[in-house]
Amino acid sequence: MADIDSCSIRDFLEEKLKRYLKEMMKLETCNLYHTVLSEAERSLVAIVLQETGGNQLKAANTLGINRNTLRSKIKEYKIRM
Repeated sequence: MADIDSCSIRDFLEEKLKRYLKEMMKLETCNLYHTVLSEAERSLVAIVLQETGGNQLKAANTLGINRNTLRSKIKEYKIRM
């Protein structure tokens, strides 16, 4: 089941990233790698926090990261709870 989910996520991301990349290439934007990774991470953290009702311990466990790391991400990305 995990393989199916991974493929679905991979396919979805590839489709979206290809469209995004085409637009960014027109602008000759730099730092694309950092921008994409940080936006993806911010969205993932925010969604998991929302789905766990703001429970940081549960969110950290779901994400597979330490609670202190999660708190750092919340602060870094200025995620409102």
